[in-house]
Amino acid sequence: MPVVRVSPDAEIYRHAQREYIGYLEREVERLRSDLAQAEEAMVAIESGLRTVYSRADAVSSLAEARIAVERLDSGIPWRESEIHEARAKLEEAERQFQAGHAGSAVFFASRAQRIARTLSDEARQVAESESALFVNSARVNLRGGPSTIEPVIGVLTRSMPVFPERREGQWMLVRTPTGSVGWIHASLLGER
Repeated sequence: MPVVRVSPDAEIYRHAQREYIGYLEREVERLRSDLAQAEEAMVAIESGLRTVYSRADAVSSLAEARIAVERLDSGIPWRESEIHEARAKLEEAERQFQAGHAGSAVFFASRAQRIARTLSDEARQVAESESALFVNSARVNLRGGPSTIEPVIGVLTRSMPVFPERREGQWMLVRTPTGSVGWIHASLLGER
């Protein structure tokens, strides 16, 4: 039987695909958790159990969420929109608490905390990588090949980490933490 060799690029794309699947699985788990908590809240409201959570529960949840969200500021600047979403959930939790709705405050604080946990996991993955580089321009095109005439397949923003896979001249084939793969001019990348 002839030996079929897999190109190094194919292995890079398979690795990126596994990372992307892992990223999506974590997002699905976070969303399922949000849905389960929302269903519990609906059952509590419909059955008249509005006092299931105490003010102490809400204060504790708010404090834990606040700490988790504050830790994100310096650790993961490339996920600005997700950090903004976590802050919005935390602000809503605080509004609900001020309005005397402990259960709603716990719900929104828990959502902020789950977003923060997902982002912290990504930040840890990047920090543990010895090869991670970072985009050093405001917006950088991720291309389908090592040339400016190749199609743009994505846009990366400043501070976005990438994992170099190989180099071809002045171009680098990179992977993002979410599993995207493409080429970036090496001059647009640097260390943190």
